[in-house]
Amino acid sequence: MDVVTAVVKYNQQTLGRDKLCRIIQYASRLSGYLLQQAGTSADWVNKAKTLDKHASTSRKLFRLGKSLDMMLGAIRARDIHHDNILKVLIICRRLTYTFYYVIDHITWAARLGLYKATPKEWSKFQAKFWVVALVFGLLRNLYEILNLIVVPKKKHDGGEEEGYTHGSSVATRLMSRPQLLLDTVKNSADFLLPFNVMGIIELNAGIAGLLGLISSISGAIPVWHPNMKLKPS
Repeated sequence: MDVVTAVVKYNQQTLGRDKLCRIIQYASRLSGYLLQQAGTSADWVNKAKTLDKHASTSRKLFRLGKSLDMMLGAIRARDIHHDNILKVLIICRRLTYTFYYVIDHITWAARLGLYKATPKEWSKFQAKFWVVALVFGLLRNLYEILNLIVVPKKKHDGGEEEGYTHGSSVATRLMSRPQLLLDTVKNSADFLLPFNVMGIIELNAGIAGLLGLISSISGAIPVWHPNMKLKPS
């Protein structure tokens, strides 16, 4: 499949357009910060900020109905039988994102004036669910990484296991799951952003833009290459 066909296929997906807008959003934020630090005219800085804001609003439109998708995903996750811990983490993450996207819809309506409310306050409330969802995501990442690092020894002839030990090829086993490593990078890069939205910490636009850009690219790769998607999810 040539590049043009791949781009067309990517843009045909709502999720693909959302990820592209997120890349534009955080790239604009980072660019605005760098332009400001370089002493560029305020006009260019304001253009970057405007692009950041419009990309953010566009993403909210693409995500309409995403709450239903998350809820259905949580229901489907009940069919995971091989690992109960993994099942619980996936269900909790998806249910949290269900509430996150419901609030996202309200925030979008408030920004457009369709609903009389303060978008900033709703964004802060929404960020709380984002934090919880990221915690569940990182716990899932850590759990799967530990399962790769700590492996059971071979069984004795009697059928009993010797216990657990650290494998000798940890790096090899980790590299065998690039999907897991990519998801871990995405969740880790995102982790500080909701705290910044809530005002608990204060990140400058440069750091927030860089972290968001890293997580956005990490999130876009599985859409471009479906084999890089972490499963089950």
